[in-house]
Amino acid sequence: MENEKKRRGSPDTRPSFYKFMQFPHLDQLEIPSHFFNEHLASDGIERVRLRGPCGSGEAKLQRCHGEGNATYIVQGWFDFAKTHCIGKGEFMLFFYNGRMSFDVRIYLPNGCLKKYPQECAPSSHSSFPFFTHQIHKHNVGEKCILKIPIPFARMHLPFCKQTMMLKDSNGISWLINIVATSAGQLVMSAGWKSFADARSLKKGDVCIFELVNQNLMHVRIHRS
Repeated sequence: MENEKKRRGSPDTRPSFYKFMQFPHLDQLEIPSHFFNEHLASDGIERVRLRGPCGSGEAKLQRCHGEGNATYIVQGWFDFAKTHCIGKGEFMLFFYNGRMSFDVRIYLPNGCLKKYPQECAPSSHSSFPFFTHQIHKHNVGEKCILKIPIPFARMHLPFCKQTMMLKDSNGISWLINIVATSAGQLVMSAGWKSFADARSLKKGDVCIFELVNQNLMHVRIHRS
């Protein structure tokens, strides 16, 4: 975060707003009208930059004219929320740096700042696409699966049944099946349990899946 050490011990005076995540994995986020009118409306720019603990990215602004004149962060927000594993009941503080740039801090439902692994994304030198997934109960145990984020799948994978090799940081590989569901989702199914069991995955762990080629993903694991 910008000048974090410099601000430590003193109040953060940047313009800010907070949003409560009532439902997980929303594909848009509304900006409070008062904040938008006071700080953003005059800039006339249709994109914002979001910076969080797991990296940064750009998103599009969409203005809905009519009652309320609401403004939403749309394209790019879903990927940001998924990368940071933002869940139901968590809330975020958006600090405005000017020039359409925000620093985002994420808090757990108990009010504590959400902690992430020191490296929650592949090296910035990597040219491979990736996604981050925090392990939940349905990702481990009997009949476990893992859903691939829809935006990532649409951009990088064919929507059909396919095989994929998962390779961990020790160079050990597991062959898994990816199936396409009627809900438009790609899901890691057969073979995923073997990988999860072998790596002793548990709820709260964070996995980073890096797509090296169409049939190979490198997986790095950060323990909770």
